[in-house]
Amino acid sequence: MTAFPLLVAGTGLAYSRSGPESLAADREPGAWVSAPPDTSPLAELLPTVSLRRIPQYARTALLAALSALRSAAWSRSDISRAALVLGTAYGGVRMSMDFMDSILDNGPQLSSPTAFSHAVNNVGAGLLSLLLGIRGPCCTLSQFGLSFAGALTAAETLLASGRVEHVLAGAVDELDKRFSRCCPQQHVPGLVPTQGAVFFCLTSRRPAAASLRVLWEQEPAEGSEVLLCGRGSADVAEGRWWDDGPLAHPLDVLAALERAGAGGGPVDCLCRMPDGRQALVEVRRAS
Repeated sequence: MTAFPLLVAGTGLAYSRSGPESLAADREPGAWVSAPPDTSPLAELLPTVSLRRIPQYARTALLAALSALRSAAWSRSDISRAALVLGTAYGGVRMSMDFMDSILDNGPQLSSPTAFSHAVNNVGAGLLSLLLGIRGPCCTLSQFGLSFAGALTAAETLLASGRVEHVLAGAVDELDKRFSRCCPQQHVPGLVPTQGAVFFCLTSRRPAAASLRVLWEQEPAEGSEVLLCGRGSADVAEGRWWDDGPLAHPLDVLAALERAGAGGGPVDCLCRMPDGRQALVEVRRAS
């Protein structure tokens, strides 16, 4: 059990409708949508030339990251010394499919080098570190349902070691119809798959709005509210606001943080996998 709390200084969301209001909207029956987040606000936040050739996957992550940084009010110095940890299941799946198509259409010798480079899962974190000026450790964890919990664990390790005082940690995934046709088992029947990005500004300094703690292979605490997700939970689809894809876990944590900020009680966000692995993220109000 880890004893090191992750203090939340700010959060950011780039979701189907883009913005915190999408969480409340998706609680209404029939409100689910699968459209990609609108990343056009980036043009007002960064020079247009810096956004050239940046794929949707990285743009989505960048928009959520900038929102989280504004929420935390970190200085340029804080950002430059921070670490960046990104969790993803599918990575830049659109560019991966584009690269595969270019091989089929033109042969391996004339396949698209741009699509290939943007298909690498770490491209999102790499572009974010360059555009945001982050000079601390930067890494991407690629794992299906537990990628976000893995990213938080990496953030905890960095903060506990004293290597950095701030970590920008998040999760990003996108959809592609070609991938969905090839891998239909990755989606829950009856639920519209989600795509977008969720970011958290984590710090070892107080004050903070709330704290997170990652527990592996443990059950929720008695008396806490439980938000359950993951392919290993048979009843997970009942009453959910969003689908059970890789973004379900960070979206649950973001929703739990909203409740903590509104004076709610403790919430445990549990993600279970079919092979028995599970990760629990405790969300608690600031003490």
